[in-house]
Amino acid sequence: MGHRISNKVSIGGDNSGAITQTGIEAGGAETALPALLELVERLSSEVRGRDLAKQEVLEDTLTDLAADLSAGEAAEPAVVRSRWEKVKGLLGGVAQFSELVAKISEQVQKIFG
Repeated sequence: MGHRISNKVSIGGDNSGAITQTGIEAGGAETALPALLELVERLSSEVRGRDLAKQEVLEDTLTDLAADLSAGEAAEPAVVRSRWEKVKGLLGGVAQFSELVAKISEQVQKIFG
């Protein structure tokens, strides 16, 4: 008569580390930050020189956010989220930036969420 194996394997818990698949690290801040910085710089250049509400505050906040992201791993998550929320609030009703704003929001959430 065969012997039945009844070992239970429990899978669960929390893994906040980077996930590696086929040698490519997904979710690592060191690879995601440069891409996020590029998106923020693109948004900055598209916003610059426009006549938007609170234009100066918007440009200054984007400049500060880019500086935070340039700091890499030293960037303070709470500060990055706060600055981004401010930018999002200022650009909330401007449809032409909505796609870029959505992309940046997604990355900020992934890296600094």
